[in-house]
Amino acid sequence: MDAYLISIGSSPGSLKRQIEGEVVWQRLLRREIAPFVNVSEEEVRESLARMEASRGTEEYRLGEIYLSATPETRDAVLQNGQRIIEQLKKGASFVAYARQFSEASTAVVGGDLGFVRLETLPVQMQIVAREMQAGQLVGPFEIPGGFEILYLIDKRQILMADPRDARLSLKQISISFTAGVTEAAAAARVDEFTRTVQAMRGCGDADAVAASIGAEVVANDQILVRSLPEQLQSALLQLQLGETTPPFGSVSDGVRVLMLCGRDDPVADTGPTLEQMMEQLENERISKRAQRYLRDLRNDAYIEYN
Repeated sequence: MDAYLISIGSSPGSLKRQIEGEVVWQRLLRREIAPFVNVSEEEVRESLARMEASRGTEEYRLGEIYLSATPETRDAVLQNGQRIIEQLKKGASFVAYARQFSEASTAVVGGDLGFVRLETLPVQMQIVAREMQAGQLVGPFEIPGGFEILYLIDKRQILMADPRDARLSLKQISISFTAGVTEAAAAARVDEFTRTVQAMRGCGDADAVAASIGAEVVANDQILVRSLPEQLQSALLQLQLGETTPPFGSVSDGVRVLMLCGRDDPVADTGPTLEQMMEQLENERISKRAQRYLRDLRNDAYIEYN
């Protein structure tokens, strides 16, 4: 670990200071903020009623990296934000960068805002998030007080079953190609494979028919749709039992299809309990007060001189 930290321009000491800072911040929240947050049962019931009224509307689970800026530091902060998003697009961990660079109170949880309705966010963040797709990064864009980098982790409809939570039973039917196969021979093999798959009469027919053309069959049970690549998710959710996806793959990796053999659909969400909603509201208020507390700490830290 020490060698890795040094290789990326950090140090063991920096990591230890960051962990110490997170521990101290949590202790500070428990001592200075949490004891003064109160949520009444009436407020909780009103929140549950509003949630029921908004059933079917969309919630967004967002990750954020907030970088504060003043008119004097604006250009430097913007450049730093651009460097951060370049690294994130190359595969760097959003959670790690949020913990290290974000100045929002969500930094201690890797920038995770949780599921929120867009109307609860600042206008600039609403506009950006509404156009995002799951897995997309956007930023840095300017908001009051600094710059924001947003990552859309997930999106869902309130109190509605998410089709991506369905569990599927699949059969993967695949063919491979010998080394040095010609393009014409590979195309003919794929055509034969496609015709054969289309002629199958469901999952019970798959093994015998696949064996007749030298194809391999692998069964996969209880596959969660959301665990699959985005492109496959939409294709599989449109299938009926016994149907297959279009062939995909390459000559080097093999060509395959997925056949749907079973599907357990998710049950609609009944919503949080009274206790769960109370805990959620308390956490939201702690987060808001923590942000104000951070702002006051920064204001107190400014030094004016002539």
